Amino acid sequence: MNNMLFQIFDLVTTFAMMLVFIRFMLQFAGMDASNPMIAPAYKATHIVDVFGRIFPTVGQGRISIAAIVLMFLIRLIDISGKAALTHKGIAPVPLFFTGTISLVLDFLRMCRYLVIGSIIVSWIVVFTQSQHPIIGIIVNLAEPILAPFRRITPNLGMIDLSPMVASLLLFCLRCLLVALPRALCRCWVELD
Repeated sequence: MNNMLFQIFDLVTTFAMMLVFIRFMLQFAGMDASNPMIAPAYKATHIVDVFGRIFPTVGQGRISIAAIVLMFLIRLIDISGKAALTHKGIAPVPLFFTGTISLVLDFLRMCRYLVIGSIIVSWIVVFTQSQHPIIGIIVNLAEPILAPFRRITPNLGMIDLSPMVASLLLFCLRCLLVALPRALCRCWVELD
């Protein structure tokens, strides 16, 4: 029974995290909330607007601090809830650091999935010549991630290297962030 509760809790928090991430990326990409394909995501994440009264948006209204804070709170609830379901306690300081690192790791993973999704839909467009509205949304969501890489990768005509470079860099950053806490823990243990 406890395992099933754990799985359901994990599913709910992961779904909530993904919804808020999509809302963050919609705002970051500057996509209009009046688009009928996007409006349900804005309606499902109305709580971000409530948090937006407290936490401002920066970067010309594109970076929602409220969405980032909400993702952090969801991650803290996830870690605390899982600890409670397994009858373990977690102190506030390790909870904060674990929540911060796992939030950054989740964010990098979701950005990488978005880049991979844009690669897949670009090939779908090439081979099928269909332009479904969802394809445009996925490409527009990935564009803020890919734009810096398009400036530094060479233009090879039809072949775009920026998604591959972005995906590789996001993967390397994720590996570095996974290794960093372990290395810091080893350093602290050696200092004692």
